[in-house]
Amino acid sequence: MTRRELLARAAGLSLTLALSSLRDVAQAGRAAPVDPRVRALRNTLRGTVITRTDPRYASARLAFDGLYDGIHPLAIAQPVDPPDVAAAVQWARRTGVHIVARSGGHSYGGYSSTSGVVVDLSKLAAVHVTAGQAVVGPGARLGNIYDVLGRHGVAIPAGTCPSVGIGGHALGGGFGLASRAWGLASDNLRSVQIVTADGKVVNADSSHHSDLFWACRGGGGGNFGIVTRLVFRTHPVSQGAYFIATWPWADVEAVLRSYLQWAPRAPAALGSVCRLSTGPGGPTVQVFGQFLGSETGLRAALATLGPPAQKLVIDTASWLDLVRRWAGCLGHTLPSCSTPGHQVFVGASDYIAKVPSPAQAARFRSVIESRGTAPGALLIDAYGGAVNRVSATATAFAHRDTLASIQYFATGDAASARAWVNASRARLAPATSGAAYVNYIDPDLRNWQHAYYGPNLARLRRVKHRYDPHNLFHFAQSIRP
Repeated sequence: MTRRELLARAAGLSLTLALSSLRDVAQAGRAAPVDPRVRALRNTLRGTVITRTDPRYASARLAFDGLYDGIHPLAIAQPVDPPDVAAAVQWARRTGVHIVARSGGHSYGGYSSTSGVVVDLSKLAAVHVTAGQAVVGPGARLGNIYDVLGRHGVAIPAGTCPSVGIGGHALGGGFGLASRAWGLASDNLRSVQIVTADGKVVNADSSHHSDLFWACRGGGGGNFGIVTRLVFRTHPVSQGAYFIATWPWADVEAVLRSYLQWAPRAPAALGSVCRLSTGPGGPTVQVFGQFLGSETGLRAALATLGPPAQKLVIDTASWLDLVRRWAGCLGHTLPSCSTPGHQVFVGASDYIAKVPSPAQAARFRSVIESRGTAPGALLIDAYGGAVNRVSATATAFAHRDTLASIQYFATGDAASARAWVNASRARLAPATSGAAYVNYIDPDLRNWQHAYYGPNLARLRRVKHRYDPHNLFHFAQSIRP
């Protein structure tokens, strides 16, 4: 992302916050005195409790997706440590006020906000590196995690958006460009500390509360408690090679089918995305990614991807420059790019289990062309490698026998973006498996329980019943006991 784009985004966010602040102040002026339940919460926590009369409220309440700007929480609680989180949970049990945890606020369904109380985990964001592992707070954002770990010559596999919070990301699986080499973020979890619905702080790993630990590796954020610490296995890394291949739009069907034959079977060190997108400049098709090895090895791996690209860029970069590249942050520091953004978008997902036929590939073309010049994209992430070497029931993340995922993503007018995402998913149904990625959670998805969790749903419900029998932690698409 260029400096101009960053400044534009900051200016847009500032305007949004200013307008939001004026609305909130106006509402506060008409509001009743602070709710006595919130006053009790403020007396209970050592951390900050932000209410609607607080000038910080306008920015503190906002999630990443502007689609959900209409949600006005009763308060935003900012606990400072696990006992503080436990106190907030115990308060919610006593009062019956709905609470949700927020690590980064990137829920595609707006489920990290509520008209009750948001438990904002931004104060639990420390990152510590020890021999072979990283101890991370749930509110740490990916860019900051990559930055701290990178200074120690190590990394964990995770996504590319630098402002995503690690808590929700890892609980839902946590796929990224290094996942074919190292597995999902959740596959690299060694333990989690979590506050359960009874207000207890529990440490879960393969030997202690192993059922809860299993559920926390792909069972989705917000279902079983509020995670207060994650411990990851780390991987040594210093540099790699990257590529960006571009074709004319006329080749889109051939590129898509070739990509899905090639990418899931490529060397595990190679992570890649096929992006079909459109906007004011018209439709485009690209494949890009990284190789955790030499440039020579990358060229060899690319030899069987066809047809020949119209333009191919290959180069070597440091690990942190690779992270910055995919974050749109080249020329800037990762901490500066980890500041939460704010935009209106609609997203959803599908999985591809087999290479589409020529007729099915033509549907991908028509989906992009139907968007016209409005912004929209299909981001197709190759699976295989370390992701698919884990059995579907070994962790709660069930999507282990698939070629790739699709992320539908559209910005601009919210109504047309939603209509395009829903129509696109219906159009591509003959080419997809019916499964979906819980980290791209979608309020409009039918049969979402089985789409997200597949064969693991029944076991997840048992874990939910054991640790949250009264469904304290709930939202529209949460697992029920």
